[in-house]
Amino acid sequence: MSEDRGQGTGVRDQETVPPQPGAAMSDTVEIVGVRFLNARPLLAGLQAGLPAPFSYRLSTAEPAECAEQFDAGRAVAGLVPVAALPFLPIVRALPKLGIAARGAAKSVLLISRVPPEEIRTLTADAASRTSVALARLLLAERWGVRPRVVAGRPPLEAMLAEAEAAVLIGDPALHVHGCSGRHEVDLGAAWVEWTGLPFVFAVWGVGSGAPVGIDALLEGSLAYAREHWAELLPWWAEAHGVGREETRRYLEDTLTYRLDDADRQGLQEFFRRAAAAGVLPPAPKLWPTD
Repeated sequence: MSEDRGQGTGVRDQETVPPQPGAAMSDTVEIVGVRFLNARPLLAGLQAGLPAPFSYRLSTAEPAECAEQFDAGRAVAGLVPVAALPFLPIVRALPKLGIAARGAAKSVLLISRVPPEEIRTLTADAASRTSVALARLLLAERWGVRPRVVAGRPPLEAMLAEAEAAVLIGDPALHVHGCSGRHEVDLGAAWVEWTGLPFVFAVWGVGSGAPVGIDALLEGSLAYAREHWAELLPWWAEAHGVGREETRRYLEDTLTYRLDDADRQGLQEFFRRAAAAGVLPPAPKLWPTD
């Protein structure tokens, strides 16, 4: 699960960050984050070794694997795809941090050889849970089809060799966005057009065994990204093979990382509609005000 280390950025991956001076020593806690470009701002401070009152270790993985590590108890905090939340044990989701889109997401795509209403088979990227659930929901409710879903992996052509359509996420989707040469549906844009609400793809989930101070550390990690934005952007772009200006627009204009009431409402609406359509089981209430 190791990832690149941006030169000069102080990136740490699968390394232990010791507690700050004067803090009590404790067992090292595990934190897992998504390895795609879209998660970089949330992980920036953690990867730079931001001080904390406890020792922690950060690793990165694909979204579905983040949920699996969290579910297995191997991580006390994880950047969890929201479609995994109904299947997880009791978890506290941070209400103000996550990955959301208030329009086109650019890196969450349904790509098809036929129009959406003609899709009968769908290849689901094994890295994703939320995007596949969103695609199934939109296909059922907006286009009236419930395709048979088969597992697959990028590249796109290999996925389309197995089915009429594919759900492609993360960096592989970002690299073909707008130039796939197929029927292409940006799932973030399709959701917003359908509901008028933003879509939340992932949130920080925190387990009951997390140490005091974990929330402040995760908040501080995003704050670190904002403070070092100009120096981090070029390294993120290079590490993920994306142009610098495209990276800037993607992280600044396309995605949002501080969730507001509209984002949280959009997430609860997704849970409601997905449960009603039989795409997901009923989801737990994530926040006391739900």
